[in-house]
Amino acid sequence: MPSPQANPAADIRSARPGAGSDVTAVPGKSRDGTHNETVPCGVRLRIAWALAWIAPCAAQSTVGSIDFFAAQDEDVNAVQARLSVRAGDAWGPETRARLTSEIRGLLGRMPSEVSSVCCDDSGRLLVYVGLADGQAPGVRLNPEPEEPVELPDEVVVQYRRLDSAWRQAAATGGDFAREDHSGGYALSFDPEVRAIQLRIREHALNSPDQLFAVALRSSNARHRAIAADSIGYGSHSARQIEALLACALDPDREVRNNAIRALSVLASSGVTLERAIPHEPFVNLLASGTRSDRTKSLALLAELTKGRDRAILEAICQRAWKPLVECARWSWSGHAYWARVILGRIGGMDEETVLAGAPAQTFVDAAIRMAPECPGPR
Repeated sequence: MPSPQANPAADIRSARPGAGSDVTAVPGKSRDGTHNETVPCGVRLRIAWALAWIAPCAAQSTVGSIDFFAAQDEDVNAVQARLSVRAGDAWGPETRARLTSEIRGLLGRMPSEVSSVCCDDSGRLLVYVGLADGQAPGVRLNPEPEEPVELPDEVVVQYRRLDSAWRQAAATGGDFAREDHSGGYALSFDPEVRAIQLRIREHALNSPDQLFAVALRSSNARHRAIAADSIGYGSHSARQIEALLACALDPDREVRNNAIRALSVLASSGVTLERAIPHEPFVNLLASGTRSDRTKSLALLAELTKGRDRAILEAICQRAWKPLVECARWSWSGHAYWARVILGRIGGMDEETVLAGAPAQTFVDAAIRMAPECPGPR
């Protein structure tokens, strides 16, 4: 049985394995139609996979870096050079609106995402800009569910309590960011958070039909997102994995986020899976114009490629090389880590070298040179 492990949010502060988690406010659509994520000086619901760095976030809202993804034929360097927003600038709604407007003027279309995430090692915000023009190739999201089925109020209240407990745990420090995945679901080392998670698991074990119905059929996206997270705490079965796979292609990004997170925890736990987790949907999602699709899919694919399965590595090489390299070149190694690990595995580098070298930006070029057969950017 695997030993308890740190929550990815804890590891990425020191650029160790576990990168890919992120914390922002629950994203919505702004008046101009773009998806915007704001980093409050706090923590959003645990259902979005987890914790940020509260003290640095509280200290300042300054841009640390601006990274692009899902570029089409644009010269990203040329686009960035023509933007007025730079690292070191103050960040807020007006800055976001200006950045969005400038990109629209340059490209003739809205960016697929403009988001800010807390925080780099200096406590500054990480800004991400998606340049996707439509849905990623190969990705077919499910239709919007229409049934008026919802979760009981007590389940929603339980998640509010969990959010509050995360905030309190984050404010006091300690082991709040460490998690035990050995059971196939995430349990915090913080006693209060863990107690609530265990109550969520109890409900998941006792009411699986309710959770499956809401996750797959409810017209309420927030309830679907909670249900997807809760399913991850339920009994391990083929039905559980099938439901999470369906939720991984939900039209709502938070539902997808929570479902892929739950699959990643399952894959990392060492429990016997009642159904194999296919790699194909997540290879396709690497090209998504939504950053959380990419980061969560990278974390899951990093688990699925631990054994160096050549079919998975070849699929990423042939179908997702460009987005993989994009993510690997992100400024902050915490968010780029798993992309770099997968690059190294595709290149046949030994695991010790990969894990030790991936935090460094220079690792990317070295890994790319080891995979000349993969088509796309160098």
